[in-house]
Amino acid sequence: MTVRWITPLLGTASASAVREVADTCIVDVRNLVDKAGNPPDAIREKIHQGVESIKRGKRTIICCDYGMSRSNAIATGILASVDKKGFDAALRQVQNATGEAQIKLDPLNAVREALGLRSERKPDVEQRSVLVTGGGGFLGNALRASIGNEFRVVAPTREELDVAMGSTHLDLLASEEDIDCIVHLANPRVYTSNVAMGQSLAMLRNVIDVSLLKDVPLVYLSNYEIYSGYAGTLSANESTPVLPHGPYGETKYLAELLINHCCRTAGLRCALLRSSPVFGVGSDKPKFIYNFIEKALRSETIVTHRYRNGNPAVDLLHIDDLVLALVATLSSGFVGTLNLGTGVLTSTRQIAQMLVDRLGSRSPIEQIHIDVDVASIAMDWRRAHAELGWQPAITFEAGLERVMSEIERNRRDNEY
Repeated sequence: MTVRWITPLLGTASASAVREVADTCIVDVRNLVDKAGNPPDAIREKIHQGVESIKRGKRTIICCDYGMSRSNAIATGILASVDKKGFDAALRQVQNATGEAQIKLDPLNAVREALGLRSERKPDVEQRSVLVTGGGGFLGNALRASIGNEFRVVAPTREELDVAMGSTHLDLLASEEDIDCIVHLANPRVYTSNVAMGQSLAMLRNVIDVSLLKDVPLVYLSNYEIYSGYAGTLSANESTPVLPHGPYGETKYLAELLINHCCRTAGLRCALLRSSPVFGVGSDKPKFIYNFIEKALRSETIVTHRYRNGNPAVDLLHIDDLVLALVATLSSGFVGTLNLGTGVLTSTRQIAQMLVDRLGSRSPIEQIHIDVDVASIAMDWRRAHAELGWQPAITFEAGLERVMSEIERNRRDNEY
């Protein structure tokens, strides 16, 4: 790594890179730690050293082991002190100049506090501010459209805020918008692969870091797939032991472990909502339904699966019902775990037949036999009703009719 210059007189680098840089003042911050616990006096000493060097017109390089967190945190403090600018503005300048998106929040926060710049919460206002990650997706758009006047929603696009790239930008946004709660809906674009497992957990860890630092609650959307390792029909409530199968279910399981660990050890406040599969206008998921619709419109053969233990069945939750659960969670301040679904299972073969009948299609329905067992999970929503006053209101049949009406409307519009 070479020196990354923030101003003509201030740069950061790894310690190994600055050995070859002549005619500079080196501020070595390796004796600090890149986590919480650094003494304020030690931080102020490093900042003072850098400030005095710059005042003398000397090129000054702040170095740590990798030139990522400690060096850029101290450089932010120096820049804020020299230019008499706000800490957040200084941090943005450091990030823009260095391209470093993964400055750890603990050393940054320690510099803030050492300079007496601990951010203060704004006085209570009528609207609570909610930061929604993944706000441009199906769930995020639906939540933004329905959340009501009680909340002010901040929902940056992936281009505006990529949570996978570190927690610093998220922390700055939370400060600027005075966020009261974070709803974490963001996923990798492809979220069912082994690679996505690591990406999903990194995103969650970044969100947790900000939630803890700002002391704001987190709402996390988990999934029925944490029960996918069972075989046969299961009505799952919150006390049902989790048994994930496959990368996506295992990702949600590991995410829940991380959340519960941070709740126990760091005081994280989290509402963990486990949802059954969600459908509705504006989404192409679950994919099998839209595959069936496409086949039925063309009167082509629809192929369903039959497993060793029977036909698979799904508990499908309409997007409007899920949004109502999210809003009720935000309004109540609930902390804990809830299962969300209709509690009603519909087999994929039944769904295929419903679509054939609805469209007047001539599609035959065939089955492929799959030589493994399958789990058909109905989500028991009674605790959600007790805690939030929530219950599902839209049946699968009614929700499917809305989807079909929208598809037919779009087809008519495309004909003109």
